[in-house]
Amino acid sequence: MPELDRADDGSIELRLEEYEAEIIRRLCGEMRLLLEADLPRADAVTDRLFPRAHEDQKDEEAYRKLVGSTLRDYKLEALEAVETDVGDDGPATATLEGEGRERWLTFLTDTRLALGTRLEVTEETMSQEPDPDSPDAVALSVLHWVGWIQEQILEKAMEDS
Repeated sequence: MPELDRADDGSIELRLEEYEAEIIRRLCGEMRLLLEADLPRADAVTDRLFPRAHEDQKDEEAYRKLVGSTLRDYKLEALEAVETDVGDDGPATATLEGEGRERWLTFLTDTRLALGTRLEVTEETMSQEPDPDSPDAVALSVLHWVGWIQEQILEKAMEDS
């Protein structure tokens, strides 16, 4: 399991073993494809990652013109920060303080939203251990793991608050 500790300077260090870092790298690749794709608004994952601001179609179009690609760019910046932290191969150590922590949390949230939406996860699904015989067992395990990392980062950040 990933290790989270306080560094001497008070920052949070996330240490990933090689196989864990590889999972994050693969998730980064999948999220990049998703964020850079021009998916229709009808796509469930697109709706979760880029929720509607207005019920009225005209108001929604005006809002989309106003914000443009700002939200997408923000999500891509977070993704790029995580990619930089995990590097191309081997184990990885990330310093999670301030903006760096925010970017990791953004990436983890977006990844959980995308996975959970594609898997049609419910509260009930999340409260159960994945069925090892299910074709979605690996993806559900990754979803739980990503959520665990996110929770650990938040708990560690709250220790000094």
